[in-house]
Amino acid sequence: MLKLTALIAAPTLALIAAPAVAAGPNTADFDAPVAHDDLDLTTEKGVAVLDERVKTIIRKNCANGGRDSVSLRLERQCRSTAFAQAETQIRVAIANANLNRVRLASTNTPVAPEA
Repeated sequence: MLKLTALIAAPTLALIAAPAVAAGPNTADFDAPVAHDDLDLTTEKGVAVLDERVKTIIRKNCANGGRDSVSLRLERQCRSTAFAQAETQIRVAIANANLNRVRLASTNTPVAPEA
């Protein structure tokens, strides 16, 4: 699970974005879990699904319901800030998945064909 905060745990990624503005409905100051333990982050498809999950949660948390230009600008800033801060955590989760794959591959011994 990916949690949108500054911490990363093996199958949990968390993202907390810093406030985009002082305080209000468009701050990127939230803590939201993003599940990813069901994804293979060593594949493009797994990474794409994780990106979509993160973007969906960010959109929901940054939505303010306003349609005027100020509200739309604040919403865009919130999304941009939150995703920028999530990117590092996403990259770490992907790197950990690749590292685990390499570790697993290095412990497997090839089976020699019978003569």
